[in-house]
Amino acid sequence: MKKQAEQTKSIFILEVYEFAPCERHAYQLHKEMYCQCAGPCFLTWKRGVGYFETLRDAEKCIKKIVRRKRDDVYGFVIKEMLRDCLVYTYASLSIRRYLKDGSLWCTGSDKTAKFKEGDLVEIAYDDYVELGIVQGFDNADCSYTVVTYNLDENAPSEFCTRLCDATCVLPPSFPVQKKYAAALRRGLKQAKKNSADELPF
Repeated sequence: MKKQAEQTKSIFILEVYEFAPCERHAYQLHKEMYCQCAGPCFLTWKRGVGYFETLRDAEKCIKKIVRRKRDDVYGFVIKEMLRDCLVYTYASLSIRRYLKDGSLWCTGSDKTAKFKEGDLVEIAYDDYVELGIVQGFDNADCSYTVVTYNLDENAPSEFCTRLCDATCVLPPSFPVQKKYAAALRRGLKQAKKNSADELPF
């Protein structure tokens, strides 16, 4: 009886992230109005796959998708939600990120950094993945500080510093073009200098 109660208190939502149709598998600039990213990125689509009673069932579904060897899959996310709530209204009880091969990459409770300062990374959003460089990691709230390259001529700064949940920061999917890598390293130096200038001594 206790086991049944544990299984029914929450529900597991599986989402698959796919490369947008006709999207070139490389970091590029999107000037179109529908893309919110002003730097190197690629576009993705988020698609809900299903609701599952247990985490194990959701992970089994991931394995089924992986076995089909689809080349349009970017990765997977499993969100645990309270059963008696409106979906996407309340915060997840837990979140787990899986890579395109189905391997577990990160959970929302991970306290160990997978990247160090200066590593090139991706920041995954619902509809695009942005290229960035790691400045630091805060294990208290499992988040990275990531510097991104901003090529919007109307923006006040060439670089942006973002605070990103660890479940959204992933290894690069493609080789990083030299011009973007050099720009991001320049941005990291600038961000570190700005941080030092803000110290009260």
